[in-house]
Amino acid sequence: MRSVAALCVLLALAPGCTTLRGVVGGGDGERMELWEQAHDAYARDSFRVAAAAFQRLAAEFPRTHEGHEARFYLAALSLEPRSGVNLDQADQHLTVYLAEDDARSLRGYHGREGETLLQLVRQLRAPCDQRVPGLGCLVQTVTERDTVTQRAPAGDGAEAARLRRELAERDRTIRELRDELQRIRNTLAPPRPRQD
Repeated sequence: MRSVAALCVLLALAPGCTTLRGVVGGGDGERMELWEQAHDAYARDSFRVAAAAFQRLAAEFPRTHEGHEARFYLAALSLEPRSGVNLDQADQHLTVYLAEDDARSLRGYHGREGETLLQLVRQLRAPCDQRVPGLGCLVQTVTERDTVTQRAPAGDGAEAARLRRELAERDRTIRELRDELQRIRNTLAPPRPRQD
């Protein structure tokens, strides 16, 4: 008789326990389904779908392993060239990812990688002459006719600045020589006959 009463009590409390489990940190099924959906979308290059799933994981399950790791993947998606690079978002996600797990209680798998990526993001946001050697910049040279993008030498920012100045000086000299040549042509051209 006691086992039947105990079973009745358990059956009466079961729906409440299920609801409580979802509030207190359960939802393992939903969390794992989101985790798998996010990784499947990422593997298929569906970057927006992956970002949405990782964002939900981070927002709805922040103190779980998957919710925490979602921050790392959001940063990686922010650096994905095929979906548009956003260095500010990458910096924000990586900063939160590393700060959340400073005690390693969330067992973050990508702590070291996150630190490296954060340093790279911050270097890419820095002016060219303040970057570490080996991390080049794109330099735009604007001429009268068009815009040309050239790869500046990696490393020494002073050297890159010197090369930019020399290139601008060379462009100015070419323009002046063209103007002078046109003036000479106009001077040497035969006079036009007068029409009276």
